[in-house]
Amino acid sequence: MPKAPFSDSAVPAFSDAPAIVLVVGDVEFFVEEAAAKAREALSRDGAEVLVFEDDAPAEAVSDALLNRSLFSPQRLVQLDISRILGTQSPGRLLTAAVEAWDKGTPAARREAFKQARALLAALDLPASGDPEETAEAAARKVRRKEEAPLLAEILKELPAESAGAVAILKAALRAVVARKDNDGTVALLTATAPPAGVDFVKEAEKRGLVLEVDIGEKGAGDALKRLAASRAKEREVVIDSTAVGRLLLRTGSRPTQFASELDKLLEWAGKGGRIRAEDIEANVEDESSEDVYAFFEAMGRRDAGDALSRLERLFSGRDVRAGDRVVDTVEAWPNKFLGMLAGEVRRMLLIRARLEEAGTGPFDASMSYGTFQARVLPRLMAPVTPFGRSPFETAQGAAHPYALYLAAKRCARFTLPELARALGRAADLDVKLKDSAPVLDTFTAFVGQLIAGN
Repeated sequence: MPKAPFSDSAVPAFSDAPAIVLVVGDVEFFVEEAAAKAREALSRDGAEVLVFEDDAPAEAVSDALLNRSLFSPQRLVQLDISRILGTQSPGRLLTAAVEAWDKGTPAARREAFKQARALLAALDLPASGDPEETAEAAARKVRRKEEAPLLAEILKELPAESAGAVAILKAALRAVVARKDNDGTVALLTATAPPAGVDFVKEAEKRGLVLEVDIGEKGAGDALKRLAASRAKEREVVIDSTAVGRLLLRTGSRPTQFASELDKLLEWAGKGGRIRAEDIEANVEDESSEDVYAFFEAMGRRDAGDALSRLERLFSGRDVRAGDRVVDTVEAWPNKFLGMLAGEVRRMLLIRARLEEAGTGPFDASMSYGTFQARVLPRLMAPVTPFGRSPFETAQGAAHPYALYLAAKRCARFTLPELARALGRAADLDVKLKDSAPVLDTFTAFVGQLIAGN
């Protein structure tokens, strides 16, 4: 089966499941969350469920995978195989190991051992070798030589595994994935950030089912808020909603970066501590890019706070995007941005005028895209006398319907005179920029007047 996005409906019933169901993703929290849902679905008909932790004896795991249950016709075996497959980021494993070791608690020591085992597997280093030599080799490979002494401490205390433990697990997994059907046993496996092109993952895609957890951009905010709430509860830390929002902004809502910074903040706050918005400002470096379209959305909502905050970020020296396209801000960026801003105001003005001319009245901002395409788009794209074409057509072709839909939603919150005045002021803004007026202050005044309707 090809790799498929994870969803509740993508998990089959036990009787229809292949021998291996592998859940993968970039953030451990969401992988574990998806695996719990998969476990619930697969065990719904009464399957015996065996969940193995990272330090479980390899022989016990192998026995559970290769033999049928004595107590039920169905057996579900769950384990994390991240350390067997390795990772694309061994440096992250080393950091996680030493940071956990520094905490000194029993739970943190177990976490350090888990990350250290995964690190050794990722670098193909033996756990049974000399701790100091192995630590030096690992630190050298990930270019973190300064971490070698602390890693050596972890390896000295690392509980011994039986010789060939990883080989035993790999052999058992190969035997299971080779089965034509589940034969009464399903292996529910998880792996966080496995490297691309791993043979076992390819084999699982062919013979089993690989479900990929990707929260995507659309639902990232809500999912990451859920992650923050869960992790804060586990650590007994209070995190303000405003702090979560600020962290989302500073990390660009990128799941791996958000999760990494969140862990650092929770460790900084400590048990019983609190994380406020100002703590994000002080502890998290703001390296996220800014999207011009997100600014247009805030402007269209007439949300002065969000729009002006995003405007400041657009001129802060960070990377700027227009959707997926990277914008060059090195040369004449104020003039380029003025062109984009004036173009958007012009588009909003044209749509508003076109709809009012057609007698349709203001656009309903709650209208769905499908309804817009059926009812509104034909009016916008109708030819205008005497030009013989729509004002939304250029020599390069017609504007994208979805871009027109978004602009229509924005212009619905403005009157025709407000937009006309704003377009006129754009010419004044151009003159001010040529006269060396302060860039951010000049744009701020323009956007503030537009949102206020002046």
